[in-house]
Amino acid sequence: MKKITIILLLIPFLVLSQELKIATYNVDNLFDDINNGTEYDDYKLNTHNWNSAIFKKKIKNIARVICEVDADVIGLQEVENQHALEVLQKWLDRVGCKYRYSAITNKKGGAIQVALLSRVKIKRIKSIKVGLKSSNRDILEVTLDTKPPLTIFVNHWRSKRASESARVRDAKALARRIKKLPKDREYIIVGDFNSRYNECSNLEDKFNDTGGICGIDTILKTYYKKRLITLDDKPNLDFYNYNLWSELDPHKRWSYSFYGKKGAIDSIIISPNLNDNKGWHYKKGSFGVFKKSYLFKRGQINRWEYKHSKHTGYGYSDHLPLYATFINGKSEPKYESLLDKFWKLFIPTKKGVKKLEPLEQNSTKEKQEIEVLDIDELAKKSTLNRDVLLKDVCVVFKRGDIGVIKSSKKSSAITLYRCAEPVEEGKCYDLWVFKKKRYYKIDEITNFKIAKVKGAINPNNFIEQFDIEKLDTYKIGDIVSNIRGNYKDRYLKINGKEVRLFSKVKRRGLFKKGSKLFIKKAQIGYYKGEKELIVYSLKDIRKEN
Repeated sequence: MKKITIILLLIPFLVLSQELKIATYNVDNLFDDINNGTEYDDYKLNTHNWNSAIFKKKIKNIARVICEVDADVIGLQEVENQHALEVLQKWLDRVGCKYRYSAITNKKGGAIQVALLSRVKIKRIKSIKVGLKSSNRDILEVTLDTKPPLTIFVNHWRSKRASESARVRDAKALARRIKKLPKDREYIIVGDFNSRYNECSNLEDKFNDTGGICGIDTILKTYYKKRLITLDDKPNLDFYNYNLWSELDPHKRWSYSFYGKKGAIDSIIISPNLNDNKGWHYKKGSFGVFKKSYLFKRGQINRWEYKHSKHTGYGYSDHLPLYATFINGKSEPKYESLLDKFWKLFIPTKKGVKKLEPLEQNSTKEKQEIEVLDIDELAKKSTLNRDVLLKDVCVVFKRGDIGVIKSSKKSSAITLYRCAEPVEEGKCYDLWVFKKKRYYKIDEITNFKIAKVKGAINPNNFIEQFDIEKLDTYKIGDIVSNIRGNYKDRYLKINGKEVRLFSKVKRRGLFKKGSKLFIKKAQIGYYKGEKELIVYSLKDIRKEN
């Protein structure tokens, strides 16, 4: 009986060894308690309350997150050096989260490095040089000792203090190295890219010194035909990659918050052959953001606290970890312990198992029962229970990843919320709509795909010039134009009447009491029982004399 019990307890080790959980986490300046001469000023020993005791608290906090993420392999950004990594590794071991293997870059003169912790044996380590400046961080390449081999690239690209050309340089160095790998090599790209998954769609003029070329979506080719490549796509390209943010609805795509503005500057990106059900392959639906409650404080990310020029010892990081699971499609263990090898003597290998064929990637919607709606019918639905085909709509307004569609001047207006990259202002379409919601009475599509392009219109024919006397007659979601008024306490005063003004963008000195404002285009919104004007772009608003 004891032998049977032992076998039942140990068999799960063999089953679980077919999966790998891969994660990435920017640990937010994990400096050690030794002065090396390259530290940031606020991390020099015995200044700003940075000392051995505070360093130990930082280690404990970061270790808690890593331990609870419970990944087999985790890429780390902003680790100072080998010593800081070793202290973290030892603490993880002490609290029962052992990572036997590790790797780190050693950029000369660099204040911070990228690193990796692994429970899987490492076969090869390489640093990819990006530039000679200390601000150009090396990219860490780690090949795991698995069958087949799996290569992980850990990245930390230049911050937004630099223009886009700096991140293009990072991307080109990585792409050159990838193209030198064996043709069938499966790889995973992780890290903090300081670029959103849709960077080119929202590239600000002050960063655009590349003519609209971006590192993450142009050079790594995670975008095609103005939209994120999804796992259902097989684009006709010699080189492309899948960004796993495509697995989540656009409004859920964030892992970082800067002064309350959410962003998706961390990513897990995979090679095309990790989407083919052969060798290692991505487990669909397993990608996520680690969002435990203790990582938030008053609705914001509970970042490492630096208050009144002192480290307090509280908080974690300004980033949240990402994770995804990968399966060995050939049923080969990711790594074999002595225990695994021992049990192979007693558990026979199954033979004659039929090989599973990849799922059909281009199955058509026509094979299902389709609900076809016009825009007014869709607007009546607060949510969707199934996919629908939305017919004959035109994009009358687009700013970055926000768009507004109508079918006629008098029809309902629906907002394409954080998903408008594939469409163009002035173009008309049939759309497959997958997700819809209603937010403050504005109808929003949050996930869709183009079914058919159907011509073009003049957007101005769908947009009415604003008249405050007609405010009650405007439909929520409509776009209005040519608005002039005096700003005071979040309201715009026009001809003795007031309308609330909400701007998604800010500029110093623009929204001052008494400012005369001209708004080129705005959306009719709704807040606390009254209609309001929503401005999405600085190019739609200016101060007048």
